[in-house]
Amino acid sequence: MRILIVSQMTPYLPCHDGFRVLAAHLLQNLARHHRVALIAAATPAETPEQQRWPIPFCAWTETVPLARWSHPLTGAPDEGVARLRAAVLRALERFAPDVIHLEGGVLAPLARVNGVPTVLSIHDSRALRAREFRRLARTPWAWLRAGLLERREAAWEHRWFGAADACVVLSEEDRTALAGLGLSARTQVIPTGIDLRQYEFRRAGQPGRIVFTGNLAWPPNVDAARRFATVIFPKVRAAVPRAEFVVAGADPVPAVRALGALPGVRVTGTVPDLRPSIWGAGVYVSPLRAGFGMKNKILEAMALGTPIVASPRSLSGLRDVAAGRHLLVADSDDATAQAVLTLLSDGTTADTLACNARALVERCYSWPTVARRYEALLGQVAGAESAEAMA
Repeated sequence: MRILIVSQMTPYLPCHDGFRVLAAHLLQNLARHHRVALIAAATPAETPEQQRWPIPFCAWTETVPLARWSHPLTGAPDEGVARLRAAVLRALERFAPDVIHLEGGVLAPLARVNGVPTVLSIHDSRALRAREFRRLARTPWAWLRAGLLERREAAWEHRWFGAADACVVLSEEDRTALAGLGLSARTQVIPTGIDLRQYEFRRAGQPGRIVFTGNLAWPPNVDAARRFATVIFPKVRAAVPRAEFVVAGADPVPAVRALGALPGVRVTGTVPDLRPSIWGAGVYVSPLRAGFGMKNKILEAMALGTPIVASPRSLSGLRDVAAGRHLLVADSDDATAQAVLTLLSDGTTADTLACNARALVERCYSWPTVARRYEALLGQVAGAESAEAMA
């Protein structure tokens, strides 16, 4: 196949930005068996090395400057979409793809440019994001603002998501939540993948150290970090006085930075590589109460060998992950604290969960396994178009 990948961000590795990582691994794996071209929106912060990273995998590449995706008042596709559309038209002439893969829901208006069959990956519904922001709003004004944003984004997504021949979502929960937005009837659930070499299995955590990672500007993560540090962790520390809670991730907001003043809490902020923070902990926690889970963060911790305590919300979309076999699941504050104490004190249980979790990741979530599912869907869409043309 000749596959044109259009990405809302430049893909490159190593990287911890989920949007870039997914597109990068997909590009790497598809390029092994197919001719692939890439169009991506680039930011000024990207280095020349990062912008050159995709070139060895591609028969043709083009980057365009990142711009606004939709107009804030009218909701119509804006300059960012227009720039990528112009690049897609150039790619159709120079590369002649059999199928287009759009990596990012904001790219939905580019589906079926000049009639080319298209697969749309929706990993970033802005309507669902606004809904979660509204649930976590602490003031009436914030609640109202998030509600207005949700209405605007839902209208935009309903207008454009159905234009693609097929859609990809990360979980059945995502598909259910997006069902009212006009998804293609050919919507498939394909989970994110894990690089098994990059996320090497290690059991080297420090006794008593607990870690939480994520984008620390995202409201569900802010809420989870604050909840654990202020309510759950004191219960753990009452039983293990030398316990330490490490909060690591990009762009910590002031509310997260302030947690570092609490006894036993350390906020690292942005670090170039989160893996040592996870490797170095005895327990990884994910006490999310909102959002659509931390699928990639949970899978990373499972691959690395750090035992996990997670809320049911954190496991949204990870149906193969079983409580008591791959990790411990707890929802209330007391139950979460007790689960953490169990893993800190019971090395046999911690080791068993860690080994089972790694085996599951190897079996179901390696990037070659996940990419084959994308490859099959792209082939179906391209084949269906060819069959219609011949009929």
